[in-house]
This record gives sequence, structure tokens and C-alpha cells, in this order.
Amino acid sequence: MARPDTHRLRLTLALLAVAVLAGGLLTWRAARSGPAGVTPTGAAPPLRLYVNPGTTTPQIPLWAAVRAGRLESVFAVQSQLWKTTDHLQGLLLAGAGDAWIGHIDGFARARQRGAPVVLLAVTGWRKFALVSTDPAITGLDDFRQRSLPYAPFGSPAVDIVRAILPETAAAITFDPHEPRQLALKVLQGKAHSALLPEPLVTTMLQQVPALRVVVQLEDEYARRRGGAARLPIAGLAVHARLVQADPERVEALLQAVLAAGAEMAADPEHAAEVLPPEFAEFVPREVVRQSLARDVILAHAARDVAAEIESYLRIVTPELFADGAGLDPAFLWAGTAPR
Repeated sequence: MARPDTHRLRLTLALLAVAVLAGGLLTWRAARSGPAGVTPTGAAPPLRLYVNPGTTTPQIPLWAAVRAGRLESVFAVQSQLWKTTDHLQGLLLAGAGDAWIGHIDGFARARQRGAPVVLLAVTGWRKFALVSTDPAITGLDDFRQRSLPYAPFGSPAVDIVRAILPETAAAITFDPHEPRQLALKVLQGKAHSALLPEPLVTTMLQQVPALRVVVQLEDEYARRRGGAARLPIAGLAVHARLVQADPERVEALLQAVLAAGAEMAADPEHAAEVLPPEFAEFVPREVVRQSLARDVILAHAARDVAAEIESYLRIVTPELFADGAGLDPAFLWAGTAPR
């Protein structure tokens, strides 16, 4: 059996780590004229957008809107990297930036803690997979009375498994790892199975010939719960200040993202090309392209999938619903300034 290229994998993992740890400034202008990062007099106002290159598919609709010029009269996008999910939480709580692309459970937690965050769109729906090099593994039930490594710490994937397979999950010992640590264990044969997110799933499939996807977690959710094989995992949120000051411009941003997302869904082969070229230093475009074989480019207004969002958050953030509590109605953009 062919041995994986250890040096190449370590390089790829190092780049993924840089995507998490980097804090450099990336500037894009929707109008694509004049000096980068400068909004000329009379042009669209800047939109300070926090993103992470490792969040691949959820970014495609917005960057497709930028590339197509759909935001020329709406916003000039200036993007800066968030480093870790904890870093993003801090930014949200401080109200730093105008918009953010990240995990919806993180947005909801921050909103409960007083952050001025309003969820505009859901753009990330399929992320988690059980992978294994053991041909005897056919599903999650095979891990009863066994340990199942997963990454990263606090992954919503564990909560999803507990929701759809409560008896099985109760018999599994979930073993948390940092992504790079677990990837190296799989490479070295010290771990034969893992519960991982994209784009790490695709990276590992490229490097470990015997590795295969056993279960896509969103498919398992649909089999057990019914409905579409998707979960509202990630999306685009904006600062409440924007919603209050210029709701028409916020709605224009949403409509541009929805339209661009629909265009990319019809042409997924070229979807990776709309991401900023700087992002390829962290996650190669070929990884993005291959991950789309298991993913879906889909942008929905948060208000149109409110029931799915609540169902998902009840699984991964049950504390938000303790004692009969519910989501703040103003958390989802309704098309007019929240009351």
C-alpha cells in the first residue's frame, strides 16, 4: 500500500494552522478600481468583514457577489481574518467589524451575551464526516464501548451524534483533539477513525489512500430525523448598527449574496475560483473543489429557514433554550430594522 507523503501533509496542515492563527489584513473592493482598500468619495461605504480561510464553502456566495460586481453600489468589502472561534467570540462581543462569516451557534451564543450580531444568511450546510481506514467500520454504531477521536474541541458534530443516536452516543467515549494533532495520528496509523470537519476531511482523503468517508453526518441526520440532508451550520451575520442605520443597504447585501449563491450552485466547478487568491495559501483551491463533492453551495435568508435554525440550535446550544427561553427575535434579519 502506498505510503502517504508525510512532508506534504505536514506542510498542508501547517498551512491550515496558519489559517487559524493568521491575523493579516486582506482587502477587496467590490468596485475593483482604484487602490486596494480605498473607498473613493461617493462610492459604496466600506464593509469590514471578518472571515477565516478555513471556512470555505460558506464564503463562496459572498465572494461570488463581489466578483460579479453585485456589491458595487452596496458595500466595498474589506476583509480581516479571525484566528480562532474564541477570537471570533471576542470580536462579536466587542462589536468589532461590520460583518462576520462563521458558525451560527457561535453567533447565537454571542447574541445571548449581548453582542450586536444579526444573522443575515445561512451559507454553510454540510461539514462533518466520520472517516476511517478500518474496512470493518460501517457506521457510528460500531463505536459502542469504544473511543471515537474527533476534532476540534467543542465540535458541534458530537452534539449532533448525541441528538440523532442518543443510545449509541451514550456508549461512545468521544476523544477530543486539536485538528493537526488528530490528522497526524491518522497519518501515522495511531488513529484509524475520526469525526472531522471540512476542509480537513478532504485534505486527509488526499493524503491517506486507505481513508474513506464512512458517514456524512448530515446524511445520517436526515435518515434519522427526516427532511433534507443539511444543517444550518454557518453563515453571514452583520452588526446591529448597520441594520438600524441602513436596513435597505443590508437587504441589498442579502439579495446580492442570495443571487450569487444561486449562480455558483449552478456552476460548482468554478466556485473555488471566486475565493480571494490569498486564501489558497491556507486552503488550496483543489481542496475546496474536491470538498464540494460532499458539500452544497446554498444560500438562504436566515428568516426563511428560521425553523431549521432553531432546531439546530436546540441540539448544539441547548443552554439558550433553558427554562422555556427562546431565541431573541431580532437575532434573525427580518427585512426591516429589528424592533
